[in-house]
Amino acid sequence: MSFGNYIHVHVDKIKKETDSAFLCMIGGEDYWIPRSQVADEADYQEGDMDLTLSITEWIANEKGLKGEDA
Repeated sequence: MSFGNYIHVHVDKIKKETDSAFLCMIGGEDYWIPRSQVADEADYQEGDMDLTLSITEWIANEKGLKGEDA
């Protein structure tokens, strides 16, 4: 699987951010998503709510996340 393929995931809230990852609430569950696996990661910050992240298919599969229609 290519790291260049992205899927779109609805995020309820970015609860926390570090230099390397976002802690995202998705469907009532918390997931750490590495910044390196998020398209345009500089556009997001702690406290952002009700957004769509484009994340690599690889990390979505690793976390068991399903994409939504773009």
